[in-house]
Amino acid sequence: MSLQKTREFMLQEKMISLKDKGKIMNLNKEVIGTFAGKVIKIGNTYRIRDLDENPVLTVHEKVISMRSTYKFYKGGEQEEDKYIGKLKRKLVAIKPSYWFEDPGENKVFTMKGNIFTLKFKILKDNKEVAEIRKKLFKSLLKGTYGVKMSPDLDDDSAMLVLGIVLMLHHEKEENR
Repeated sequence: MSLQKTREFMLQEKMISLKDKGKIMNLNKEVIGTFAGKVIKIGNTYRIRDLDENPVLTVHEKVISMRSTYKFYKGGEQEEDKYIGKLKRKLVAIKPSYWFEDPGENKVFTMKGNIFTLKFKILKDNKEVAEIRKKLFKSLLKGTYGVKMSPDLDDDSAMLVLGIVLMLHHEKEENR
């Protein structure tokens, strides 16, 4: 998926669907990619695809685990050489706490705010690199939320942030 140097996105979920799926759009409401998960919710696998339906990022939900864990892979396959890292949830917390770590288990991104109202920030080295909110841009369509990222994020990090946001949205839906 070509991010076209875009760092502001709208993610729109399909409201009535057997799959967890939706569109990734730029601010001109042009679709630049899609995301989807399988119908069966146990150990779900999500993929972000470009407009030619090529998988750009694959996220696999680990089921048998004390905590929510999602493994991220570049492209469409869950192969070790394509492994980017994991999104994890703190085991015991009053407010859910999440972070993303690289294959060496170093924290790369941390999330701050309320995941369940989709109003939170993503930090890297204690600096805000992304903001997620239901009403970030004017005239948002139903089931749509905005993601605004720092312009200095490289394409790989921006794609990773999109994947993190989609998985946190999935967590919100699962915990309704």
